[in-house]
Amino acid sequence: MILSSAVGAEDAALLTDTIRAVLGKADPADGRVERVYRDGPFDRDLWSVLGAEIGIGALAVPESAGGLGASFAAVAAALELLGSELTRIPMVGSVVAAAALGRCADHPYAAELLAGLAAGRTVVATVLSGVPTPGGHGSAFRVDRIGNDSVVTGSAEFVLDGDVADTVLLHAADESGTLGLYAVDRADIAVHRMEATDPTRILSRLEIGAAPATLLTDRPAPETLRDRALVALACDSLGVARACLDTAVEYAKNRVQFGRVIGGFQAIKHMLAEVAVAVELADSAVSHAVWAVEEGTEHELAEAAAIAALACGDAADLATATNIQVHGGIGFTWEHTAHLYYRRALTSSVLWGTADDHAQRLYLLATGSAPSAADAPTTERLREPASALFATEP
Repeated sequence: MILSSAVGAEDAALLTDTIRAVLGKADPADGRVERVYRDGPFDRDLWSVLGAEIGIGALAVPESAGGLGASFAAVAAALELLGSELTRIPMVGSVVAAAALGRCADHPYAAELLAGLAAGRTVVATVLSGVPTPGGHGSAFRVDRIGNDSVVTGSAEFVLDGDVADTVLLHAADESGTLGLYAVDRADIAVHRMEATDPTRILSRLEIGAAPATLLTDRPAPETLRDRALVALACDSLGVARACLDTAVEYAKNRVQFGRVIGGFQAIKHMLAEVAVAVELADSAVSHAVWAVEEGTEHELAEAAAIAALACGDAADLATATNIQVHGGIGFTWEHTAHLYYRRALTSSVLWGTADDHAQRLYLLATGSAPSAADAPTTERLREPASALFATEP
């Protein structure tokens, strides 16, 4: 592992330079579209380099568990860079899993999983189902006791990295309604990869029928975990937005049409200026969310996560669409990377809640309103935005 000491915010530039150098050799922009459609949404060789040799999988893992115990600012910087390069590795999922396992690191199996994450040899998927509401603890999984053993039953869709995970973390409720965080071995789960709009990300359907499960903690914090997941996803979306803005600006500065560079046309200037403003707002939202993860209360984190999800989702949607427009005809082709960024932004904007969901939650948090039955997640509400997740292949 190259990164061998705790990485603080001041070392973020060195960290991103290291990752960028590896990506330049292992996954360069040239030929990326061909590799994505040829090799699929998981670059296992790249993950073995970045996760095991470089050690980015250890960033979010506490030092006491064999990780680097890096600041979340460093984790955010890595996530943003990986998002900007559409990197096909399970980094977002690893950050979420590390957050879940970090709350029960004294459990032997949790410590083992954290060590595997830190070494880059284990992929852990975390089920984050449903739309969060203050005080809501719904679960799609039920746990039953058979003697001294626990078995879990249930199903979930759109699980990030579920198809390549070694272990799955999920929240399940027992007969008394007590919620716990459980670990289930991938071999005991029926996993079906879903054909998603985003070809650079793995989404899976899990079907679990009375599978043996290990209780990691009976005092989980599913809402806080989801908030940290939303912040991690927002960092990825910020990277997508910034990359598309930079690409569109560079193209506008060099593309000549009607005897002048297109960047000189007022319409192009206004489009790019609008994107620049959205990206700056998203950057500020992520900075606030990073602070909330490291120093804020649970309530401050919840508000910051909702704001970051809204701001970064909007920025990524606008930047990716504008990038296609600025590039004109070539931007609409399957051979150009612009559509990959657009599809990444499209799925991220609904993966763990839509913009309306985040706005409604932010309102409830700001007003202190108690959630009503209408606010609770339903199967119909969860499936309604899912059309953005399904594939439209070339």
